[in-house]
Amino acid sequence: MIEDDEDFSRPLAIGLRKAGYIVDVNGSGESGLHYAESFDYDLLLLDLNLPDLDGITICKKLKANNPDLLIFIISARDAVNKRVEGLDSGADDYLTKPFHLDELLARIRALFRRKYLQGKNQIEAGNLRLDQVKREIYIQETFVQLTAKEYLILEYLLVNFGAIIKQEELILHTWGEEDALFYVSLRTHVYNIRKKLQAAGLRGVELANIVNQGYCIRSLPF
Repeated sequence: MIEDDEDFSRPLAIGLRKAGYIVDVNGSGESGLHYAESFDYDLLLLDLNLPDLDGITICKKLKANNPDLLIFIISARDAVNKRVEGLDSGADDYLTKPFHLDELLARIRALFRRKYLQGKNQIEAGNLRLDQVKREIYIQETFVQLTAKEYLILEYLLVNFGAIIKQEELILHTWGEEDALFYVSLRTHVYNIRKKLQAAGLRGVELANIVNQGYCIRSLPF
């Protein structure tokens, strides 16, 4: 993270670390650029209002040399033209301060998911295999028939393997909007997915309901 406001970066870094990320923080544009060029980072959170080097310049330089680096601009500049300028400079996403940590985490997961999906057509977990081209599910060689909504839920959980996904996030991904009625529907869909996978002989992983937190697909202990 390149952010010169310690009152902002310190609690944000703590929240990101609690979510399972390894975080380095640098308050200088020049120094932050040097670190970003010297080490193999997966994602950069970048403020635009830096005292010594503008964030737009940093973004352009990094993307020119390392187009695979995900750059997420976090800035108090909320004008439309500033957001457009940031995205046109090569940034992968842009979030205006102040923001909620949960939204930032969801957007980060979406960026990693998009990058992950660009390079893979199949996802495997235990003896489960998901074919993203055919949109089909298999347990070993046994085809598992899922509805369209069930497929979307399972795919999202598999892409975020091991992470606990809140019900709200799954609902937004699956239905595109949040409504109280969808919570009951989500629980029904998850129940049906679990039942179908178990009937087909799922082994090595489980679709878990983490009480008061959400759902996840995780490995079973040996």
